[in-house]
Amino acid sequence: MSDVPIKPAMLVLLRQTHEQEQSLIDQLSEAERTAEGTPERWSIKDLIAHMAAWKQRHAEKLAAAARGETPPEWTDMELVNRLNAESYAADHDRSWQAVQNQADHACAALIAQVERMSEAELIDPNRYEWQAGSALWKETLANGVWHPYDHMTKLYLARGDAERALGINQALIDTLQVDAPAELRGDAIYNLACLYARHSRIDRTLAALREALSLNPKLIEWSRQDTDLDPLRAEPAFQALYKDVVPPAFLQPDHLVGAETLYTEQSTAAGPIVIDVRGASEYAAGHVAGALHIPLGQLSGQLEQFQRDRPIVTYCNMHHRGKSRGERAAALLREHGYQARALDGGFPAWQSAGMPVGEL
Repeated sequence: MSDVPIKPAMLVLLRQTHEQEQSLIDQLSEAERTAEGTPERWSIKDLIAHMAAWKQRHAEKLAAAARGETPPEWTDMELVNRLNAESYAADHDRSWQAVQNQADHACAALIAQVERMSEAELIDPNRYEWQAGSALWKETLANGVWHPYDHMTKLYLARGDAERALGINQALIDTLQVDAPAELRGDAIYNLACLYARHSRIDRTLAALREALSLNPKLIEWSRQDTDLDPLRAEPAFQALYKDVVPPAFLQPDHLVGAETLYTEQSTAAGPIVIDVRGASEYAAGHVAGALHIPLGQLSGQLEQFQRDRPIVTYCNMHHRGKSRGERAAALLREHGYQARALDGGFPAWQSAGMPVGEL
């Protein structure tokens, strides 16, 4: 992060997101408000309750952190899907007014928790043992801003209002133009670039993507395999953009290793050290046979135990390739002079390939 504080920008974005939600609600017809959803096709009321539920969960997570407790993790998509189904069942029969009150309360609770936290608590990725190397501000904005904006954008598009979908995202970026860290601005502009790409607005996509990657180079690897950008990959201008913007290191072969290759390397005398950087419960449920367990949040404090001439492979579950814990761990090790790669596809890919699994 830059020297620009993140907390003020977070509070502005959280409040603006709730204002945009209210603006969307104000435009709904009575039929849209009272429409009944199903588990397979949620109504707008179901979606409002869904967005509120994740804000409330994250507010409770921040409160647990402040109390010195270990809050829940939501990296397992099976768990996320189960929580979504439980919330749908609990909120589906509630009245429209009750759901709107729930949304107001969840937003207020999340803002109150952010206000109570210090800048250091929000930006330090290793302040708490359970953080897995990820700063709290990122997950807070993921649940409090990016998640609601994604749903609002899709709702406007479903209603045939592409201009308003683009407009709310541009308004968010305009808000960040002053006194917001470059990484945060890059994230917002990247989201807009993906929206442009989905609507075949090539020139606008390229301009936004160029700015986003320049502001936040951490998005480069993710953008290389983001399906939202697939329609543009054959465009010469898109390819030229990467030559102009992407640092040479990102144009080298990926710092990834496949499951079968890793298994073969493990059988050699100079085989790599394999490190599982997931949480304790994930490791206990099953891991690469022979892997050490060092959660990402603890890795930086244990680097000196490894010889720099010994290759290292890190892994997680790789739910989000390009942003995964395993890849972040490998990047951290490389920054300190180690030969490090990440297991492509993470532990799920290892299991799928039928490789040896260790259990506690």
